[in-house]
Amino acid sequence: MNGKARNRELDRLLNFMVEADKLKRVDRTGWVELGIRDPESVADHSYSVAILSYLIAKRRGLDAEKTAVMALTHDINEVLTGDIATKPRENLQKVSNKVKHIMENKNHLKMLSYLPPTDRKRFESLWKELSKKESDESKLVKQVDALDYIIQILLYSREKNRNFFRPFFITARQRIYDKDLLYILNKVEKQVYAKRRR
Repeated sequence: MNGKARNRELDRLLNFMVEADKLKRVDRTGWVELGIRDPESVADHSYSVAILSYLIAKRRGLDAEKTAVMALTHDINEVLTGDIATKPRENLQKVSNKVKHIMENKNHLKMLSYLPPTDRKRFESLWKELSKKESDESKLVKQVDALDYIIQILLYSREKNRNFFRPFFITARQRIYDKDLLYILNKVEKQVYAKRRR
């Protein structure tokens, strides 16, 4: 690759990162609705999902690197879409799951259009795999995505009455079926409710 071509690629990477870094300013809606002071951002959440997905994938002999990249980029569309909170019942959400999926897909591909072609194709492939939820890696990331906000409750449980967190546990149980992840969910739930009884 000559110098000009390399510089064009680097310019595209920079443009992508300028857009992607806006995730640092998108607060997680569920915590905002609860009135949590200084809530985590979507970028914070993506980081946590990537770490836990990687560690569990590695334990199971899955493609841990692919799993981590999938997790890091799974909410990149929220730069444009915003964080649309999933609720225990769909009629409680701001938009239906179908509309949410269409918006997220469109905006995910729009965000990836900033990338150089080779990188864009790789990330689009990971997004399609995650959306289909057929591979072991994609199933893991989808479930860890739900588990992460349960783990985050441990940090926020000092601020709010335990009853505020019940919908989060209900929603997570609708999405998590992996025995190891359910173990972690149950452990967190016991800790949160034990803390509130003291």
